[in-house]
Amino acid sequence: MEFTYSPELLAYMKQKNNSTILVELVEVNNSDLEIMELAVRLPDKRTRDIFVNKKQYRVVPTGEGEVLLPKFPLTYSDTIHFGLKKILFFHKITCKGISTPKPI
Repeated sequence: MEFTYSPELLAYMKQKNNSTILVELVEVNNSDLEIMELAVRLPDKRTRDIFVNKKQYRVVPTGEGEVLLPKFPLTYSDTIHFGLKKILFFHKITCKGISTPKPI
């Protein structure tokens, strides 16, 4: 697995003084509807420690920092690209190359 970062994301990470990217699987499951989606964000130090120590997320070192991946079965491409999208005053980290499993 190879991780790449957009220049905008690298600048944003440097500005926030954070080199950890958290890829979290968010699941909504009720009797009529099941939704699985990825949430990608920069966690603070306390949140990072919780995900690594209590939730058993894998720490994958990269050239620019580290990526925390869940132990759930996700589909990974050979190259995973992280980018940054700005919507008005908000920043959103995008991810290409990781997908959620299809519901049964």
